Amino acid sequence: MLPLPVLDLSELPEEQREVLVLRHYLDQSEKDTAATLRISVGAVKSYTAKGLARLRPLLSATIEEERHV
Repeated sequence: MLPLPVLDLSELPEEQREVLVLRHYLDQSEKDTAATLRISVGAVKSYTAKGLARLRPLLSATIEEERHV
């Protein structure tokens, strides 16, 4: 298995970055993330989807670069 590439989350808007860190790095539930950030669960879902959509092209490019090294 290949090591996971490191992605620069600083390119994301703050709200998306905060939600992705809490959800995927700290493994918080949507409900806990919403409570931590004092936003709705719907906002957590929206920021998660938008953040992941912005990261997908970066991840694809990073994987392609690593294949050619």
